[in-house]
Amino acid sequence: MESYLLVSALIIFTISFYLQLANKNKPANLFILGAVFVHFIALIVRSVIAKHPPFTNMYETFILLPFLLSLRLIFWKEQINEKVRKILTAVIMGTIIIALLLPQSMKSPRPLMPALNSIWMYIHVPSYFLGYMAMLVAGIYSVLILLPKKPDNSTVVILKRMDNEVKIAFFFLSLGMITGAIWAYVSWGNYWAWDPKETWALINVIVLAFYFHLKTPTKQKKAVIVIITLLTIAFTYWGVSFILSGLHSYTL
Repeated sequence: MESYLLVSALIIFTISFYLQLANKNKPANLFILGAVFVHFIALIVRSVIAKHPPFTNMYETFILLPFLLSLRLIFWKEQINEKVRKILTAVIMGTIIIALLLPQSMKSPRPLMPALNSIWMYIHVPSYFLGYMAMLVAGIYSVLILLPKKPDNSTVVILKRMDNEVKIAFFFLSLGMITGAIWAYVSWGNYWAWDPKETWALINVIVLAFYFHLKTPTKQKKAVIVIITLLTIAFTYWGVSFILSGLHSYTL
């Protein structure tokens, strides 16, 4: 049933996107509110059907991430200008489309593994996705910074906002890695096993740490580090799951 709700949310987001392109922001905001509400109902339905929170496998995270991003359009809209708002709406729509196109075998709800029945799951997984959400927004700012244009005050504002997003992302990515190590010890008796997912999670944090330690921190260098970090996160999220087997292979 959540598929029908997700399709409905996608249609409403699409209407909002076209209204934004037409610079009709007030009705666009109303449609975003409607889309977020329908999307939230879809997450509740999924949770009831699966009998666990909607973030235990790739399909569920693909429907959770756009919901988190859409909350930015509602509760932090003062910090997001019209251009970023349009791009973020398009990213939300694209993520929902990917979720809908995933094979049915990945969408079928499955009971949780014993290792997943832990309070740490409710800290570890949301921490990472709050970090991913901030990195996606930072990624949009980085692209705007790298695009050729005349220098103006808006670049200074964008750089400041990208700095804030990166700080949020670094905090939550670090929190996710730390709580993951504690969860691993509780479940498997070992804080760190150099599992591919663990290793790449560490790589994400190391790469992003360069953002704060540049000898000459120009806006272009910062933007490039954000993009590289996004690529390492994408590999951690998708590539590791499909290419490298390990303790986290059950997340497919």
